[in-house]
Amino acid sequence: METNLDLRGQLLSVEKEIKQLIGKEPMRFYLRYIDEDTILKLEELADERCSILNQMFKASPQEVKRFEEINTLLYELTQKTYKRTPRLYRSLLKDKKDPSFDDDYNIEGILRYVYNDEESVLQLEDDEYYASDFNYMLEFLTYLIDKSRNIPKAIENTSILYNPEHTPNITDEELDCVDTLNDGQTWAEGCLQIPEFKTICICHAVHDICLHKPYSIPDLLRMNDFWIEVQLTCQHIINQSGKRFQKWGINMISNRS
Repeated sequence: METNLDLRGQLLSVEKEIKQLIGKEPMRFYLRYIDEDTILKLEELADERCSILNQMFKASPQEVKRFEEINTLLYELTQKTYKRTPRLYRSLLKDKKDPSFDDDYNIEGILRYVYNDEESVLQLEDDEYYASDFNYMLEFLTYLIDKSRNIPKAIENTSILYNPEHTPNITDEELDCVDTLNDGQTWAEGCLQIPEFKTICICHAVHDICLHKPYSIPDLLRMNDFWIEVQLTCQHIINQSGKRFQKWGINMISNRS
């Protein structure tokens, strides 16, 4: 069985290789073109780093407490996303349409982790134990996810398809804009299936971060900036001859085929 010292050495080696490919500033990696082979290599290294950190995870009482706090926060942010999205849609239904412009609408709610600056990553007392350059790596991983074709960018997302027959009193349930993933059953799978988390009902957002993105549990505990966007996009769709799409919502899909 590998010791923490062995794992720490592997971690430092993987992070060194990532930095050699990225350079001193992850932002420059984000701004420049990166070929697909390099992206795939970085994804492999990110997954390896994630696996090593999860093996090193101590699940100390302080870490379990922090995990429970961020699990609660992400659950609450998920609920806000699902509540605000249909409210925005109902405000659209009450609003007067602009027939000279409005051809269709896109309504979407997204929850994601964002790296803004060093304050986006918490410094915790056991940083030295893990020896990861958490600030650099969480910034890099944010940009990697943005560039990747294989990693979903949103932690949680929901959307509503416009229908002109909808009325402003339509319910969240009728819009199918309800959080069915958090149904009271824990999402403790994979690396999250450890005894110390047994009493915690792990929300789907935590599951997504730790199982569908290259973030380890120690990374999750240091995430400090989350972002919800609930967007209404008014779409004007026209071809060169001046023909506009006349049908709305679901019917528009057939017009595009």
